[in-house]
Amino acid sequence: MELHVPVLIEGVRLRLRRSAPADAAATFAVARDAQVMRYMEWPAPERLADTQAFFDGCAARWQSATEYHWMVERKADSTAIGCIACRIKGHAADFGYFLARAHWGQGHATEAAGLLVSWLRRQQSIVRIGATTDVDNLASAAVLLKVGLQREGVMRRATVRPNLSSAPRDTLIFATVQPEGAFA
Repeated sequence: MELHVPVLIEGVRLRLRRSAPADAAATFAVARDAQVMRYMEWPAPERLADTQAFFDGCAARWQSATEYHWMVERKADSTAIGCIACRIKGHAADFGYFLARAHWGQGHATEAAGLLVSWLRRQQSIVRIGATTDVDNLASAAVLLKVGLQREGVMRRATVRPNLSSAPRDTLIFATVQPEGAFA
């Protein structure tokens, strides 16, 4: 079954819109904040060119169905406040996000993740939706619970978070699954 991935997902205060190369500068500015990048699985970009290269490849990854990447925008003024992406492999999808620190604690992460999870749940071919976070990232763990994922466990020393340490760290895994036979 072919998915028809939306280029725009509208929420109450936010919208997710397909990212474009022109979004690199705004994202680079957010990614320069050490607190934003603290728990990410990739190093903070040192140059705008690094972020530009990522955004230049977003269209190809979207076209090849390896990753779908959206900007998180405030509807009131179209300001990009972060990014969210998902990867769909067969029956499973996983996602991740980050927001500018000025927008933490306002429900924006919950709304953005909720918009994506809601769309993924409506796709009959997707049985499992998951996400991971560092064991110390309590705010993201709370977001994942709020959008309906359940904590499945801890993957011990599973993920290197290069902005914290070169040593593998414990990772929490969250998911929601469709009941067996739901789409038989």
